[in-house]
Amino acid sequence: MTGGMLLTLTVEQRVLLHLWDTPLGDNPWEGRPELTQAGVSEAVGIARKHLPRTLKKLREKEHILEETRHVAGAKQRCRVYALSVTGREAASDLVDHIHMRVVKVDGEETTVQGLHNHTTNLLNILRNIDGTGTYRPQIEGEGMEPAPLDGRDLPLDHRLAIYDNIVRTAWLDGIVTKDEQAMLDDMAMYLGLEPDDTEPIEKRVREESVNPEAENSSLYKQMLEVAWQDGEVDANEQAMLDSLAGMLGLESARDVQLDWVYDRLDDRLLAYCSAMEAAWQDGQVSGDEENILGSMRKSLEITDEEHKTILGVVRAKLN
Repeated sequence: MTGGMLLTLTVEQRVLLHLWDTPLGDNPWEGRPELTQAGVSEAVGIARKHLPRTLKKLREKEHILEETRHVAGAKQRCRVYALSVTGREAASDLVDHIHMRVVKVDGEETTVQGLHNHTTNLLNILRNIDGTGTYRPQIEGEGMEPAPLDGRDLPLDHRLAIYDNIVRTAWLDGIVTKDEQAMLDDMAMYLGLEPDDTEPIEKRVREESVNPEAENSSLYKQMLEVAWQDGEVDANEQAMLDSLAGMLGLESARDVQLDWVYDRLDDRLLAYCSAMEAAWQDGQVSGDEENILGSMRKSLEITDEEHKTILGVVRAKLN
């Protein structure tokens, strides 16, 4: 049985889960068959010839350790694999995430964590969860061992549906990280999907999941954060922000900037800003109004930099 939930994981993730559930052991001379390349490839459901590429990536990330040990049944010492400290951290995060997934067992909902214990292997649990999210454990003696997983053996519409679900999961937080994109690339390769298959899916999900205006506004606010670090936005910084707004097509950039600045003004600066707005309401500041503003700057201890920032905000708001 080809597990629907298992197919949502990359080979790299499945190796992490297998090594998490299969510790190296305390005996420095004896190695477990499940930790050899043959054992790992069988456990994660891929042909042994495809495993070295994944192991190389895990080594580059310093997620695995390699040792040479005697393995029962082998004529010579074999290389075995185990999780490093960082590998255990990565595997632990993955396990925690998978544990939260909801599955159905005998018509009742539970979580993967509720099925995972010391006597059950997490990969075997996921292998027995079908595409509907229902856990269907294989009955002992029911038949043959499950065949190694190869996504390319599935019908195209099934592969596209799996990839669609994975892309939607990656976009849940509104952004796809480098690690998530690498995972998507690995999954596309595993499923035998070409760019012509995956790009329309990614484009559709991106458009459905993300409000471009909100995403561009978020980027614009990040740049505001940088410009505001010294307490003011000078002419060069404002020109940079205006240029960024134009590049992003952010028509609401001025409102975004004003709202962002207002949110960061304390009571002292808000009071001065209100007085400045009243003085500039008719487009100019009289001598009396300037005197009032000068008195406020002194009493409220408004710095020259703060005055310039408030002045810029007020002018932008009134224009």
